[in-house]
Amino acid sequence: MHLSQAALRRLVTLILASALAGGLFGVARADRFPLVGLNSAPRQGTSSVNPVGGLIVSIDPTLVPCSRVVTFDDVKGGETPGTNYDGVIVSGGLLFSERFVGQVQGASGDFDAISGTPSSPLMPQAGDAGENLDVFDYSGNVLVGLGPIGYPDIDAIGEGAIAIYFPAPQAKVKLDLVGGNGGSAKLSFYRANGTLIDDVTVTDLADLPYGFATSDASATIAGILIQNSDASGIGVVNICYDTDVTNARIASWGSLKQLYR
Repeated sequence: MHLSQAALRRLVTLILASALAGGLFGVARADRFPLVGLNSAPRQGTSSVNPVGGLIVSIDPTLVPCSRVVTFDDVKGGETPGTNYDGVIVSGGLLFSERFVGQVQGASGDFDAISGTPSSPLMPQAGDAGENLDVFDYSGNVLVGLGPIGYPDIDAIGEGAIAIYFPAPQAKVKLDLVGGNGGSAKLSFYRANGTLIDDVTVTDLADLPYGFATSDASATIAGILIQNSDASGIGVVNICYDTDVTNARIASWGSLKQLYR
């Protein structure tokens, strides 16, 4: 039987996880493989997507213009625990951080708990050293947040928050949330002035693409904050956005990017 590279990586991960669960490598904590855990592969199937205010709606991911896809292949990753990034990441034309300026990082067990209202204008804010972001090979590079335990502890990888900044606001976005094992995530959508558009709760997390749009079709999505409470954490990859919108503000994007070189 021929296995793809992606399937082979998953199989090796699960074999190691099973061996660890059986005590081959000694006593282990509950979650020893980021986005996988000990005893289960990431869940397949469907999730429940619940906008709080109705200003952001769930849509078929195939309806999102995908003129640009962020795969994180342009940044260094590597095998677990991957590559730690203590600053803002620039990848695929977008900016990534732990939270937005004006927000405060706290903890809920092993997970980040971000609170507060972003400042105006919306700007990315890196977390503390070792508690910001990580890129590692999960059948290809994925971006994960680092929880309060800190890098390189396995139980930090995927438990942290991720903030996505769009240089020009979007009407529709698509992203893959990977590693979900039936837990939940909260996605907060923000305007360029830092005000909240809507919160969306995703339950029964699975390895799936998710599509979102503003209910009035306005291009006002400037940032997304992702927080989760999934047992093994989650990551994000394959973020689609419309470059036609972004190119309309290329001058402001160039100025902003200079801040994070």
